[in-house]
Amino acid sequence: MTNNLLLKQLDEFRRVEDGSIIQGATHTSKILNHRYRNQIIMKAYSDLRDIKNIDSIACCGTSGLIVVPQIAELLKKNIIIVRKKDESAYSEFKVEGTPARNYIIIDDLICSGSTIKNILQNIKEETPRAKCKGVYCYMPDECAYRRHPEYCNKDLGIDYLR
Repeated sequence: MTNNLLLKQLDEFRRVEDGSIIQGATHTSKILNHRYRNQIIMKAYSDLRDIKNIDSIACCGTSGLIVVPQIAELLKKNIIIVRKKDESAYSEFKVEGTPARNYIIIDDLICSGSTIKNILQNIKEETPRAKCKGVYCYMPDECAYRRHPEYCNKDLGIDYLR
């Protein structure tokens, strides 16, 4: 891909209608732009609507909280919010929301797996019988498991949902 084409694509989702530029990391800027955020939400809904036997969706961090509430609303699922490791907050809870029986994790992407491990560990501490049925990445092109989803189960112990 040429530099000019890449810059044009970056400019496309960083710039809003009034010409302002969205600040932030590349993937965060994309979900802060309502045109792309709505596409991400509808794609996730389409991909996840046939998953059975889950009652909740877990997320962590700002990027998850930008899209997960809308996805959970469309899917009629509870939301579990897990605080990032060492995050300061007004609440003393590391996990907030309805205790899950069966849940999935929705995250922007998986790089090292530390966010997913943090979510799994904290939910297990709060609700030991809860079962994670998989992880869905709404920016799959940037996910470490995009080409080899089978490694997600090997590395993290959960399925990579597409």
